[in-house]
Amino acid sequence: MLLNHEHVEFTRIGDVSIPDHYFNRIKTGDEELDSIFGNGILPGSTITLIANPGTGKSVLSLILAEKLTTQGYKVGYTSGEEDIRQIAYNAKRLNVKNLQIATITNVEEIVKHMTNMDLLVIDSFQCLTTESDLNSRQKIQHFVNTLVKKAKVHNCALLFIVQMTTSGELKGGTTLPYAVDVNIKIEKDKELGKDYRIIDVYKNRFGPTAQYKAIMESTGYTFLGIYEPEEKVKQPTISKSQIRKESIMAMIEPPLITVSRVSQELDISNQTATTLLRELVAENKLCKYGRGSDSVWKVNTVKDDLFLKELIKELELK
Repeated sequence: MLLNHEHVEFTRIGDVSIPDHYFNRIKTGDEELDSIFGNGILPGSTITLIANPGTGKSVLSLILAEKLTTQGYKVGYTSGEEDIRQIAYNAKRLNVKNLQIATITNVEEIVKHMTNMDLLVIDSFQCLTTESDLNSRQKIQHFVNTLVKKAKVHNCALLFIVQMTTSGELKGGTTLPYAVDVNIKIEKDKELGKDYRIIDVYKNRFGPTAQYKAIMESTGYTFLGIYEPEEKVKQPTISKSQIRKESIMAMIEPPLITVSRVSQELDISNQTATTLLRELVAENKLCKYGRGSDSVWKVNTVKDDLFLKELIKELELK
């Protein structure tokens, strides 16, 4: 792939002049959001935002673009996925009001608008079109080469939304992710909760790579900082039967542990209570005394003669 990098002979690294824009990031003013992009977005950089449908790519992009707009940056959002009314409708619940939106998909036309923008969101890469007569593979290379080059020329950062197939593959292949500066993937994390998202920055040529945690709700994202993998470790699950057994073992004596007492205190049937008591005896945690309706159970600790004598006397009085 030709990205039109300048050909430079071997040069002492200390003599290389670093452009000013490398030190002037585009920032939203939201520290948690800016940290995802390496303390802001580098002007002229190119970014992919990858996720399955319904994960929150467009929501994150709209929020990012709106926050930058309110900071005074010139930002555009062009979509081939939805018409302008759908975008406006979804933006309303996110309180996005000032962002400039369009439904331009033609690459040659998009390039013209890049000359006056700090950031342009393209939703999505798969919807791009061209007037050039090219096959599908040539079109992808044309889109990538043209847009990545013009982003550097005009210092206009580009954020490409990239769709994934149901099998987890990138639509359009891997040409774009290889060419851009930053790759970000959003994943749902049901172990933390259905609204939790893990924002994985797994490639960043101008900043750190890390995973970030966020909650996505109907009104947008709440960013929660760096995600620590140990948070994802599952806590051991306790079955309902085990919880009931622990409740039986915690019963205070007297009164004696009986089927009716267990049934009443745990709000379960006599049959379920009998089963639990039988299992606790099998586990050597309870001892059973008596038969039939006169049966009683006691925690298997010290089975002394005094207790047995008192128990027998109590049963004889019935």
